[in-house]
Amino acid sequence: MNIQNLSVVCLCLCLKAVVSRMRLNNHGYERVIISIGNNVREDPLLIKRLQQYLTMTSQSLFRATKNQIYFRDFVVVIPQNWTSLPHYDSATDADVNHAQIIIDKANPAYGEAPYVKQYATCGEEGLYIHLTPSYLLDDEVTFKWGLPEKTLVHEWAHLRWGLFDEYPIDPQDTPFYRHAGKWEPVRCSTDVQGVLRSERTKGDCPFDMYTGHPGEGCKFYPRMKNNHGVSSIMFMQYLDSITDFCDDPYSAPGEYRHNVYAPNRQNRLCNYRSAWEVMRKHEDFRKIGAPLPAFTDTTPRFHFVQVKPTRRVLVLDASGSMTGSSMAILRQAASNYIMTSVESGSWLGIVQFNTDATTLSEMVHITSQADRELLTNRLPTYAEGKTSIGAGLGKALTALESSKTGSGGTLILITDGKENKSPWIKDMKPRLFKSKVMIHAIAYTQQAEASIAQLAGETEGRTFFFTGENNSTSLIDGLAATVGAQSFDNFAVSVSSEAVKVLRKIPHVGSFIIDKTIGRETTVTITSDKPVDVVLHDPTHATTKTDVFKNITNGIVTAGIPGLAMTGVWKYTVTSLGPYANALVHVQSKARSRGHDVIQARSWVSTELLTFETKARFTIFADVTRGTAPVLGAKAKATMERPGAGTSEVELLDDGVGSDLIKDDGIYSSYILPRDLKGNGRYNMKVKVIGENVSTKVITKGQQTGALETGSSGNVLKSGKETESLGDFQRVTTAGEFRVQGYPSIEPDIRDVIPPAKVGDFTVTSFDQDVGVVALEWTAVGDDMGRGRATGYKIHMSRDIGELLHNIDTSEDISSLARNRTLQEPKEVGLLEQVELRIKQLHKNDTIFLALRAYDEASNYGEVSNIVSVSYVDEVAVPRERIDVPMTSFLAVIIAPMVGFLLFLVLLTIVCLVWSSNRQKEHSRRKMFRTDSSSSLKSVTSEFPHMNYRVDGEYVKRWKEEPSSWTMP
Repeated sequence: MNIQNLSVVCLCLCLKAVVSRMRLNNHGYERVIISIGNNVREDPLLIKRLQQYLTMTSQSLFRATKNQIYFRDFVVVIPQNWTSLPHYDSATDADVNHAQIIIDKANPAYGEAPYVKQYATCGEEGLYIHLTPSYLLDDEVTFKWGLPEKTLVHEWAHLRWGLFDEYPIDPQDTPFYRHAGKWEPVRCSTDVQGVLRSERTKGDCPFDMYTGHPGEGCKFYPRMKNNHGVSSIMFMQYLDSITDFCDDPYSAPGEYRHNVYAPNRQNRLCNYRSAWEVMRKHEDFRKIGAPLPAFTDTTPRFHFVQVKPTRRVLVLDASGSMTGSSMAILRQAASNYIMTSVESGSWLGIVQFNTDATTLSEMVHITSQADRELLTNRLPTYAEGKTSIGAGLGKALTALESSKTGSGGTLILITDGKENKSPWIKDMKPRLFKSKVMIHAIAYTQQAEASIAQLAGETEGRTFFFTGENNSTSLIDGLAATVGAQSFDNFAVSVSSEAVKVLRKIPHVGSFIIDKTIGRETTVTITSDKPVDVVLHDPTHATTKTDVFKNITNGIVTAGIPGLAMTGVWKYTVTSLGPYANALVHVQSKARSRGHDVIQARSWVSTELLTFETKARFTIFADVTRGTAPVLGAKAKATMERPGAGTSEVELLDDGVGSDLIKDDGIYSSYILPRDLKGNGRYNMKVKVIGENVSTKVITKGQQTGALETGSSGNVLKSGKETESLGDFQRVTTAGEFRVQGYPSIEPDIRDVIPPAKVGDFTVTSFDQDVGVVALEWTAVGDDMGRGRATGYKIHMSRDIGELLHNIDTSEDISSLARNRTLQEPKEVGLLEQVELRIKQLHKNDTIFLALRAYDEASNYGEVSNIVSVSYVDEVAVPRERIDVPMTSFLAVIIAPMVGFLLFLVLLTIVCLVWSSNRQKEHSRRKMFRTDSSSSLKSVTSEFPHMNYRVDGEYVKRWKEEPSSWTMP
């Protein structure tokens, strides 16, 4: 198999559909999988550095978790194109597909920064940690984020425990916030010491003359040596003093207290809980037992496995329930899979089962078209007898073992009935688990054996559902996904799939798009119950010569486009050769050239089993990327096939509202609500993604961020992202199966109990503290989470942030203070809402907190928004000198023109004298409030003794501290 460009990054999206074999056992993580991409150049130093850094990370993790957790062993997946060494075992398909850490070329959105791809709510796992080769090999890159062991603990906390960053990262996160009459820099904990400097000049910051607000480019620089702060790792992990996570903001010792006031993702997405408050609820800590001794050996073991050609066995149901059209449809789908989806170089066998099991084809190494035709001719042709799924699984294991071409493998099980003959699935589990195979299960109709979903999950596979109807593409979509999940750049991308009914006199004309990332080995496959013909027209409308393969027995026509397919919109015409035909059209294409980043779409659901209740909901996700770079502005729509009730559609959005965690990260999502469901049983989710030339773009540089770089405190300048247009494209993917139980036997009257979504970007855009007018903005949410339009908003005010978080109904409702609009006329979902409120005048050191809730016409209230603060401020919680200038001189200047001409000379003389006597003071004042300081680092020694830093809540002069310890990074 030619897998020159195995891209492990994309494999990890299967994580959420399965139960990973990684586990925490007696305080130690076991089988943490690290996959190295084939794009990574072979270098023994990379392996050495990886072992060194992860060994140190294990000790740092142990320290940060209070002697509770460390890494016991890692499995390192070596690419196939690297030199084989004697101590390398063969990698299983599960090893290749389900890595927690991947090492591959940089994601343009993050550069060389380590990062975790997060999509789920607080406390839930992310997809994977991404490290680049440069991060491991180039010290200048590695230590850009501080010691690697602490950086990797920071990222592991994202991945495993669902923590978020505690520094400004999103557009609504300001680097400073108002509190107790001062401008506070965002930090956690507030014991982290530092000073303010201009990011551009490294000199004095500009400040607002009246409010003291730090000006543009003003940045908090931490004290690099001997800092008092010990937490949090989710803030400035690069500081030598930082070793711990923040804890309870009220009861923890001061140096560990979480900063509940800081505007950051951790507060906003975790409802203002500290890292430890989230971690203690995770299964890793709930039953872990007493901490281990401090001297515990935390050195991990490393096990190396190498990728081998993929080995699969089709395990097909040929029992009596598959007679008639069921067997014909199965043969067509399996033929299409063999002819167009399975990658060259892989191995494939075929087993059928009924009362017993039979091997129809031993393992065949697929290297030519003849091999594929040979396999299609060996598919089952008739159905009879009982259903022994266990027998089929056992025979498939024997086929894998007898081939001696590697270890593990993948079984693709398709069945339409309940097992009624031994051996049973449960009888085969010990052997299946020992062999380390991965099983993908496809339930053919609602009557299929229920336990196959559990079996797939236990072996790290996925489950799909096919209704059995001739207007569903879910069988060919599911089979294609079993290959796409392994993400070779040599695998076929599913461009389009649709079901059509064709009449003889009314041919069906369809279209598909070949974008600039694909076009090699493009095929259009039509499977039909009656004979059909197909004609392709290229983007110039010319009829295209194709390599047509017809299999009359299986009812398949495959039109292959030779060479590179022209980019643009292609059209196909399907004509029935009889009165009518039911046909499925499936278009696939490969990367335009090897190593070329391809636009891909992956989808999954947040749960596979839902117990029905009127408030129940879950989420469907679709990750759209070019290579690993996020694709923005695409249109994603999920079609749900429901038990006996046709289909329904929901739109997936990347707008940061409702189910969508982070705006513009390339992950699109939507809630599935009770009203979308129609009965107990299996449901299938298919996702179509459309890209449009003007609106759809890919990130080529910047925007996203991982751990903080050394010396950084957040995205103060918000430099934005660089993108480029992708042009038109389309993709189709399947999110797999989910099941519903507990649905009422009588169609329920579903009351409106679903509230609007939580507002997550509530922001103060301005505050005139002299008159008490505050300007606020946020993104509009829907009536039912992200759907429809809310009825109104309520804004609450309190001087106690805890009251808004835990008992908002007792706080003051100030919605009536809106002066430029009413809050009872919300905008459509995703649009910007703005309002001005005139609140009571504040006094110095007075701080109030504001929060927002949306409500619907049934008086369902959404969750409390993120909380913002407003305070009368004229100071900044950092050191600076401020010289007061008497106002009499300014009043004299203002009043002088109003005095008669006769007094002019006298007053002018007085003003001149005042100006002369205060010349030095005025010069100092101008220097302080200038907007572009010319100071440089050479002035640090003379200026820093006048700067203050925080000690036990007070700001004291730094006369005695060694200035060299404050050197800028």
